[in-house]
Amino acid sequence: MKSHSSEIAIPSDVLRKWQRIADLLANIVHVPSAVVCKLEPPHYTHYKILASSDSEGNPFPVNDTFSMDIGTFCETVIKSREPLLVVNALEDDQWKQAPEIQVGMVSYLGLPVVWPDGRMFGTICVLDDKANRYSDHYQELLLHCRDVLQADLQTLVRFGDELEDQKAHLSELFARVPEAVIMIDRDFRIRRINPEFTNIFGYTAEEAIGHGIKELIAPDDLLEEAEGFLHRMFETGETFAVETIRRRKNGTRVPVSLICVPVPSHGGEQVGYVIYRNMTDTKRLEDEQRRYHEIQLELAHANRTATLGQLSASIAHELNQPLTGIITNCSACLRMLTRDPQDLDGAREAVRRTMRDSDRASQVIARLRALFSNKEPAFEPVDLNEAAREVVGLSLGEIQNAKAILRTELADDITCVAADRVQLQQVILNLLRNALDAMTAVVDRPRVLLISTAREENDSVRLSVKDAGIGFDPHTMNKLFDAFYSTKNTGMGVGLAVSRTIIDSHHGHLWAALNDGPGSTFSFSVPSVRRQHS
Repeated sequence: MKSHSSEIAIPSDVLRKWQRIADLLANIVHVPSAVVCKLEPPHYTHYKILASSDSEGNPFPVNDTFSMDIGTFCETVIKSREPLLVVNALEDDQWKQAPEIQVGMVSYLGLPVVWPDGRMFGTICVLDDKANRYSDHYQELLLHCRDVLQADLQTLVRFGDELEDQKAHLSELFARVPEAVIMIDRDFRIRRINPEFTNIFGYTAEEAIGHGIKELIAPDDLLEEAEGFLHRMFETGETFAVETIRRRKNGTRVPVSLICVPVPSHGGEQVGYVIYRNMTDTKRLEDEQRRYHEIQLELAHANRTATLGQLSASIAHELNQPLTGIITNCSACLRMLTRDPQDLDGAREAVRRTMRDSDRASQVIARLRALFSNKEPAFEPVDLNEAAREVVGLSLGEIQNAKAILRTELADDITCVAADRVQLQQVILNLLRNALDAMTAVVDRPRVLLISTAREENDSVRLSVKDAGIGFDPHTMNKLFDAFYSTKNTGMGVGLAVSRTIIDSHHGHLWAALNDGPGSTFSFSVPSVRRQHS
C-alpha cells in the first residue's frame, strides 16, 4: 500500500452513506443505537463516533470521543480484533462496570472494521437499553454492513494511491516540462514556477513567488496587454494562445508564445496557469526537426540495407530461374542457327524466350534497386494489393526456406492509397520477415502465413500479416514499436520502429494484436487516395 491508510480522511459522501446504514440498522434491529466508530491517529488513544443512528433514545452523538482506557465495549473489540456479543451487562460480572451502562445501554453486538492493509479502523455496532441476544439474522445483517464499510475503505485506499500517483506525476511533469509554467491566483500573483521559468526569465522561485506576474516580466509598454490576457483567462474561463514579448530579469526582451489555462474552481481558490515558450529557439527546433527527419531516412535506409543480407537466398532464387532460362535459350538458339539447314523459327522463339527471361530478371533488379535506394518519399496512388504481391514475389525463396505456407486474401474492392510505394513495400517486407521469424521455433503445427487486405470504414485500406508463431508478451505491447527494442536475440530493434515512422508519415496507423489461436497479427491502415482528396 502506498497510502498510510489510517491517515486517509473519510469523504462526506461516504459518511452520509454510513449514516444511512446506521439508521437502517437501528430501525431493522429495533434498537435505540447503531454506531460506526473510528480509531483516531496519530496516537490511537481515542476513538470517535463517525456515524450514529438518528433514533429515539440514542445517547451517542456523532463526533463523541472515547478514551481507549475506560473499558467500553468498542474499546474491547478494537483491542481484541474480535466480534463481541453482550446479552445483558447488568447480569454479567465482566461488564457490570461498562461505561455504556451509565447511559442506559445494557446489551451490545459489535464487529471490528479494518483497513485493507490489516490496520484497525474501528467498529460497527448496535446497542440496546434492554437485554438482547441479537438473532442470527441480525448478526448476519451486521456482518454484511461491516463488509460494506470495509469495501468502502478499500476503495478509498485505492483512490488515495491513485491520487498520490497523479500528484507525483503532475509534480514531475511540472518540473520537467520544457516550457516555463507559472501558477497564478486571481490577483495575478505568482504561486508557483517550474525550473524552465528560471531558465527563460532568470528569476528564481524565491524571487518570483508572491510577485505580480505582469509587473515581473511584462515590458512597460505591454502592461495593459498582459493584464488583458489575465482578465480574459479568469473572467471567461477560456484557454487561449497568443504570441507576444516578455522581459527577462536582466531587462532584455524575449519573444514568447504563451498559453493561458484557467483551472475551474470547485469550492477552493481559483488559479490559472500561464505557459511560456521561448520563440528564439524556433530556428533550433526547426534544425532539430530537419536532422530528425534525416536520421529517420538514414535509419530506414540502414534497415533496408540490413534486410538485403537476409534476402540473399530469395534474390538468388528469383534471379536463378530467368538466368538459367536465358542460358538455355541462348544455347538452343545457337544450335538452331548452326544447323544445316538453319531452324529460323525455332531460333526466333528461343530469342523471344530469352527476352522474356531477361525482362523478368530486369524487373527483379529494378525492384531491389528501388527497395534499397535512399530517396525522399514520393507519394502517388499505390495499389496495395499489387505492392503486396511484389513483396511476396521478392520473398518467395525466404518463405520456402522457412517452410511456411503462404496464403493471401487480397480484397477486390479496395481503392488505391496515397503513398510512397517503396516505403510501404518496406513495411510489408518488415512485417513478413517478422512473421517468418516468429514461426522459426514452431514444430507442432503448420507455419501458416496469411497476408490480407481490406477496406476500412473510414475510407482507409488495411493490410494485415498474420502468423502462427509464438506471439508476444502482452505486457510489451507498448514497447514493440520503440526503436532498438527487439524480442529477438539477434534483432536490431529498428524494423518496427522504422515501419511505424513510415506509416505515421502516411497519416496511417500501425498496430499489433495477439490471435485467438497461436501467433499474432500486425496490421497497418493508410488513407485512400479518395480520402486524401476529400
